[in-house]
Amino acid sequence: MRICILSDSPTIPTGYRNQATQLVKHLKKKGHEIIYFANGYTGSDLDKITFAGGETFEMPIIGHDGNNAYFHKTMSMLLKKYQPDWFIILLDTFMLFQTGFLNIDTSPAKTMFWFPSDGGGGMPKQCEAILKKIDVPVAMARFGQKQVKDYYNIDVEHIPHGLDVKSFFPLPKEQRDKIKARYGMQGKYVIGVVARNQPRKNLDRTIKSMRLIADLIPNAVLFLHLDPHDPAQGAWTIPNLVKKYNLENRVVYSGMSCFQGFPQSEMNNVYNAMDCFLLTTSGEGFGVPIIEAMACQIPVIATDYTTTPELVLQNNAGLGIKLSGVNTVDLDFFDENAKDYDIKVFDGTLTGSWEVERGFCSIQHCAEQVKWLYDHPEEAEKMGQNGRAAVLEKYDFEVVGKQFEELLNGTN
Repeated sequence: MRICILSDSPTIPTGYRNQATQLVKHLKKKGHEIIYFANGYTGSDLDKITFAGGETFEMPIIGHDGNNAYFHKTMSMLLKKYQPDWFIILLDTFMLFQTGFLNIDTSPAKTMFWFPSDGGGGMPKQCEAILKKIDVPVAMARFGQKQVKDYYNIDVEHIPHGLDVKSFFPLPKEQRDKIKARYGMQGKYVIGVVARNQPRKNLDRTIKSMRLIADLIPNAVLFLHLDPHDPAQGAWTIPNLVKKYNLENRVVYSGMSCFQGFPQSEMNNVYNAMDCFLLTTSGEGFGVPIIEAMACQIPVIATDYTTTPELVLQNNAGLGIKLSGVNTVDLDFFDENAKDYDIKVFDGTLTGSWEVERGFCSIQHCAEQVKWLYDHPEEAEKMGQNGRAAVLEKYDFEVVGKQFEELLNGTN
């Protein structure tokens, strides 16, 4: 089949780019013809890209001008030009909604949207209309699948995000110790973070939790794989917050830039330098770094909200962090028909843009969960093993890709 796909450009290091390029490589391997609409790439159209390290990404890569975000001006024209059997989209629903996707003619393609839902209380405001237009909506998490059914009575498919299990895997202790030493963390208990430095990740909760952890675990360090000067960050900066809480000697940066990610081989080293993986997120559409850490057999601690319970808790791969305040508020006014989301988001959340409910995890509970893992190394090791087993069963991209093949062929 001929397939057009719209997602973040393969030239930029984002989660959507990560998943879109894996899907494209899988579909090409199965003999499909792919045309890639590269959001965020504003150069001339390309036939291939060769990355540092030698990997080649070969197919038509379509760019756009700076005033054509998400190809809203040229989408219909391009689909008429290429006449694809399928048009697959991997972006946020609000990205399409705000650029008028509801009024765009996507014929002759059949449409598929691999969509996220990263907050409580429903989809971004009015964005359920996008799912109603799409021929085959596909939730990347069970959370999103259940949420759109509960709130809008929309039945959607579910296919999780995935990874290459040959690229993310546990290393022997001797190698892990060498990697720690290379980053100046020899002999330390390493609490690792892999996240975009943006407000949704609630990284202030990470730094504040580390202030408590530093007193609980004398040899603990926080290892941040992010750009401390990312232009996407909010009104405060990580270096200033680290200084404010006197953590300069307890925080290590990997050296990554938001414009230049690490190759997968070095990312495997980043995860293997960790003793636990921490994510104090306000909500995830899926959470690819979580399963990357799990693939490397690293136990995970993450906010118990949106998608992270199905990845971490249901796979017995780590611990959850409670939302602030949810145990103290009186919820008696909710009747027996109230949805779990309604109760959970009433306290411990902030209503953000597009009326998405953003969760705020408890700093105290976060520190306690890290300390528990530190004090229970055998249980932590077992959680790591459980995580690796879950990845092999559910999140290997060979498994994920097969599910897409079945959907595209109408055999699911």
